[in-house]
Amino acid sequence: MITNKSKLIYLSSAALACLALFAPASFANAQTTGNVAITAQAGSQRLVLPKGKSAIIDLPVEARDVVVADPKVADAVMRTSKRGFILGNDLGETNVYFLDAQGRQILTLEVRVARDTSELDALVQKLVPDARVTFDGVGDSIIISGNVPNAGIADKVYQISKQYAGGDEKKVVNMMNIMASDQVMLQVRIIEMQRSVLKQLGINLAATNLFNKLLPDDWGLNFATTNGFSANGSFLGGTSLGATWAKNLVTPSSVTYNGSGVTPFDPIAGAGAGGYNYTPPSATCDITGTVCTLIPSKTTYGPGTIVQDKSANSNIQAMERVGLARTLAEPNLIATTGESSKFLAGGEFPVPTNQEGNRISVSFKPFGVGLGFTPVVISQDRITLKVSTEVSEISTTVSYRQPDSTITNADGTTSIVQGLSIPGVITRRAEATMEIPSGKSMMMAGLIQQDQRTAIEGLPGVKDLPVIGNLFRSRDFVNKETELVIIVTPYIVKPTTIDKLKTPGDGFSPASDASTLLLGRLNRIVKPSSTSAPEGTYNAPVGHVLQ
Repeated sequence: MITNKSKLIYLSSAALACLALFAPASFANAQTTGNVAITAQAGSQRLVLPKGKSAIIDLPVEARDVVVADPKVADAVMRTSKRGFILGNDLGETNVYFLDAQGRQILTLEVRVARDTSELDALVQKLVPDARVTFDGVGDSIIISGNVPNAGIADKVYQISKQYAGGDEKKVVNMMNIMASDQVMLQVRIIEMQRSVLKQLGINLAATNLFNKLLPDDWGLNFATTNGFSANGSFLGGTSLGATWAKNLVTPSSVTYNGSGVTPFDPIAGAGAGGYNYTPPSATCDITGTVCTLIPSKTTYGPGTIVQDKSANSNIQAMERVGLARTLAEPNLIATTGESSKFLAGGEFPVPTNQEGNRISVSFKPFGVGLGFTPVVISQDRITLKVSTEVSEISTTVSYRQPDSTITNADGTTSIVQGLSIPGVITRRAEATMEIPSGKSMMMAGLIQQDQRTAIEGLPGVKDLPVIGNLFRSRDFVNKETELVIIVTPYIVKPTTIDKLKTPGDGFSPASDASTLLLGRLNRIVKPSSTSAPEGTYNAPVGHVLQ
């Protein structure tokens, strides 16, 4: 004989067995939360139902009433008194009660209608077979969980799931666990060559009263040319040649005295350019030679005067400059796959950003060699890189000068506040996303720039004459050429022990006082150890050498 208590247990087990016959699309995610019994204290079963799908319910006894809390989320349709269907109408949660003819509870279902992920699961298994992940729907969002070999496979699963969610990345929750944590070292070489050529050639003429030979004497015509250099603003150096042609260069400005008295003579009549000049005495006689007159000696003291009443000056300025500059930077940086890393070797300079009354706030702008990248290892030897690198330097050629301002003080006086001078920054920056095998190199960016400026100044019309026009014009020529190349090389690296790593300070020892004073050495010269060299073969110079 079966007791009532044992019968209740039998019926609850039968109900659980019937619930296991659900459709594959629905009951694969069903969860059991307790035993089902026809009592008021009976537990409930959880059912995760995809939107637009249905599940079959088989009851152990005949049901008289079915109660659905929210028909908008799910609905129940009874085919017979023991078999029915649960329909997933919309995303959300509700519960369904099954009651017998006496009003006793047969079964309670906690139904959650979520996004259908069965198609996504099949698509991922087909396209990414190495992924061991599962998909759960919460509302209209998708939760990805499980294990993947590397970040590349994880990114593929994530991109497929995002497209399945309508392209909205906010509806995809990534909870995948990456089994292998790869680290990538990025080596960047920035090489820049600058060549510059500058030429300046100018001729200026000046004449005083020279053209009066062709004109009336009272015109007093003076002629002069002042040709400059517009491309650079001024003459930068080189050679300057000047020449002067003049008539009546020197006349004595001193006073000539008679040797026997103090009566002055006409200075122009005296000979000499200044300083000391002596004329010995002489005698003059008539034709007969009987009457002679003695001429006393003359002495002149003092400087002479240079007179350029009719003169011409010429000035020739010539300069040529050739310059060559080389810039090389090799920043190296390591980051874990999927994570970002940044590097800056330089500094920061202050820039005033706001002026309120007498208060000035300052912000700092970085400059130098910067590198930032985000690697993603997509396979054992292939890496996807998102790289951003730049080389910047402070330059006064692009600086900003704030004009001076006048303020009125409390006592009515005015003061002049000098404007601020803010330096500029010349920057070479490149950003790119690329896919490179480990240990291979690729040219990330390249730049060839040429700046050529020429200016000619001179007398209008005359400067265009053949041959003779060169005497009335100046030419300023500037040519600058820049070539920039950025090369990136990623490596998949693994950590090692400290004894296999070398630094630039290894083996360095300062020189003794005697070596510094007598031999002028800065460091001690020692024989390198055979065990100090790192493992591996190198085909390029490493580091710097101290002589």
